[in-house]
Amino acid sequence: RYCERGGGAGRHYVVDGTTLTVTFSTDGSGNYAGFVLEWSGVTCGGGTLSACGSTAHCFNDTCVCNVGYSGEACDVREQEQCAGDMGVITGLTGSITDHHLPGNYLDNADCSWTIVMPTEAEVSAVVYRFALFATEQSYDHVVVYAGDTSYTSRRVYSGYFERMGGLGRHYVVAGTTLTVTFSSNERRNDAGFVLEWSGVTCGGGTLSACGSTAHCFNDTCV
Repeated sequence: RYCERGGGAGRHYVVDGTTLTVTFSTDGSGNYAGFVLEWSGVTCGGGTLSACGSTAHCFNDTCVCNVGYSGEACDVREQEQCAGDMGVITGLTGSITDHHLPGNYLDNADCSWTIVMPTEAEVSAVVYRFALFATEQSYDHVVVYAGDTSYTSRRVYSGYFERMGGLGRHYVVAGTTLTVTFSSNERRNDAGFVLEWSGVTCGGGTLSACGSTAHCFNDTCV
């Protein structure tokens, strides 16, 4: 049963068998954005749950890193809580989070990540999305800079994306580097965020390769 305000969006759940039944019910006290449930049969490695190892899972026939792990082999362990400079992460795809779920982020967090596309990849831009986003509105912020930390290139995010319909939305920035910062105060804390990124590689890395009604994510026009 799922009726949470935040913390669960983007998390993957595994059930045995070949059939799922999903029900949805409401009352008269109010309504919100609703839900989108995505599913995928486990097909990696002939359908075995262990085919992707202990730090990844199978989704859409691809091994995807678990939250808290990144890198091509999902072997890069992120720190338990973000603090200060989290370092440079080099990878065509991956994810970052303010902490390991479950639980909330810490008070007075102040940290940053630099995401760099591999030099050998033909990449002209980076696409990112939030698989989870729940922070104290207007007080705790994630800021994404295209390439550097200049004021003119930044995007600021705060609040509850699950309620506002922003989860899963893709954002495109030109270049091969992203800088991400996260800050919180001591008033209250919440589930935090998970940011996923992918270098634009479709059609040799051009933004127009997927046409005007789609974009490239994980080497696929979406």
